[in-house]
Amino acid sequence: MLADRKYLLSLAGLFGLYVLAGKLGLSLASLHASASPVWPPTGIALAAFLTLGYRIWPAIFAGAFVVNVTTMGSVATSLGIASGNTLEGLLGAYLVNRYASGARAFDHSQDVFKFAGFAALLSTVVSATVGVGSLALGGYAAWADVDEIWFTWWLATMLIGLAVFGEGLTRFGLMTLPLTFLCTPPLVWAAV
Repeated sequence: MLADRKYLLSLAGLFGLYVLAGKLGLSLASLHASASPVWPPTGIALAAFLTLGYRIWPAIFAGAFVVNVTTMGSVATSLGIASGNTLEGLLGAYLVNRYASGARAFDHSQDVFKFAGFAALLSTVVSATVGVGSLALGGYAAWADVDEIWFTWWLATMLIGLAVFGEGLTRFGLMTLPLTFLCTPPLVWAAV
């Protein structure tokens, strides 16, 4: 019973964090309302999958759905985007767990490169492709603009979402660091 309560609280907290970060990210969108140059939910999802496990996927899916259905688009388009965002996190976490020491990927340099390849470069293609495809198929993005929207989406999830937020959240979620390290993530985020 206590484990169920803890799980439900984890889902609710993660859902709220994802929606808040998603709304913040989309408030910076300029090219398309659903494609922001800053997308922290990717890093939040990856860190959550790496630290809490795959069973928290409903919070990621529901958070992505709510962010998109309340921004623009239809229920079907938002379901497609939520599926892509969830699959991106699941695939990234699976590959990092399998090939890059999981949540300890930043302990060894060879694992950092594997993390970058699998989580930052490979898994982010899923979200961009499924998301932009959903928008175009739903009539919310012109086919002529798909390449530019896709690149913006992919770049935001790859650079901002994973390289900065994913690394920071994973590190701070798993390690005890001195208080002076609290200034590091904001400085890195500001530099990007």
